[in-house]
Amino acid sequence: MITNKLTKKIEEATNNEITLTMEEKDFAEKNLLLPEGLNILPQDLFNDAIIERYNKETDELIAKEPTSFLQTPASYLKDNMQEYVYLEANMLDVVSVDAIAIEYDEVFEVYTAMFGLFIQKKYTAEIRAFLDEHYNSEKMQYSIMFAGNEGLWEINLPINYIKGFDDSFTMEEVYQLLYSLIFKLMTNIK
Repeated sequence: MITNKLTKKIEEATNNEITLTMEEKDFAEKNLLLPEGLNILPQDLFNDAIIERYNKETDELIAKEPTSFLQTPASYLKDNMQEYVYLEANMLDVVSVDAIAIEYDEVFEVYTAMFGLFIQKKYTAEIRAFLDEHYNSEKMQYSIMFAGNEGLWEINLPINYIKGFDDSFTMEEVYQLLYSLIFKLMTNIK
């Protein structure tokens, strides 16, 4: 899936230049997708992001935030437990996700990510195997459910138990960790 999306992106490159994320660049090089002489520019994952804060109880918009909000410590969510942060960015299209919301779950005392993954139900085994490998499910379970009417997987991950997470992360680092995890998942689905 990633191969097809990246191949198309590379074919559409103009002026012998392309912007790629670190994950895309590594994948393209490993899979020999890049033509010789193509100049690769680093892609900022979130430069075009739509960032919004919402009330968890009512889903009412509290505020639209500039991208500088991503430098806020993730602990902001622990201090403002009634809120969640919604992020939508063009780069998420590459991994078949439209947006990612994160919040602090006061009941389980964990940061949680929620997103929809637009891939077919037939990939159930691959998704579960990948998450089991990259996620510490002994401490807490993730949840995935296929919503057939929407054609997507509803995924809910306690972020604290994703390998590599650090409680001192900024919002950007949390979203980067999630993007990297989802990118790796999608590279495992053929």
